[in-house]
Amino acid sequence: MLGLLGLGLMGAGALVLSLFGTDGQAQIPIGEAPANTGRAIVLTDFQISTSTALPFDESWFDLQVEVSGDQSMFVGVAAKPDSLEYLRGVPYLLITGIDSSSDALDSTEIPGDSVAAPPAQQDFWTDQGEGRDVAVQWPVTDSNTTLVVMNADGSPSVSADMSARVTVGWASPAAIGTLIAGLVVIGVAIFVLVVAFRSQDPRPVGSVNNRA
Repeated sequence: MLGLLGLGLMGAGALVLSLFGTDGQAQIPIGEAPANTGRAIVLTDFQISTSTALPFDESWFDLQVEVSGDQSMFVGVAAKPDSLEYLRGVPYLLITGIDSSSDALDSTEIPGDSVAAPPAQQDFWTDQGEGRDVAVQWPVTDSNTTLVVMNADGSPSVSADMSARVTVGWASPAAIGTLIAGLVVIGVAIFVLVVAFRSQDPRPVGSVNNRA
């Protein structure tokens, strides 16, 4: 039983290390935004649709969204009322989630004919970046927060490939600790087996009576 427990602990530790590595980080692809003619891509109320319950709480980890494109892009994080007011009348692609069963983004094109003011000049972003590869912090526990992706010059036809980098600070120490605990339990199991084996009387039954 101790041996099985030790193997189980080592297996759990190895699984966590394979998912998050020694730095506690895992890269999760969100996907490439569908072709659209809008001037922005907006992620809000984002949910992952899956038949399997996630084995952790969102408050346990930090999430960084990474966006890459063929041209210079602007990526900003802001409160939903601010970002939607900024994009009022502007055509954009609204993404609300990803269906893990089909790896398809749930998206809706919001029509409009206005042109937004330069995004980098706005003062309501809580985090922002500009370039071909941009990373911003995404507060997943705040459902009132939106992520806005635009071409840096505000031009239409925004194309972006998005992914999320999950950082779980306790993952690596916990995995290593579990591996060590598994090794210790297996060592104890081996010791118990050796002691039990050596404590057995090697003489055959009835050997004492046969001496006479």
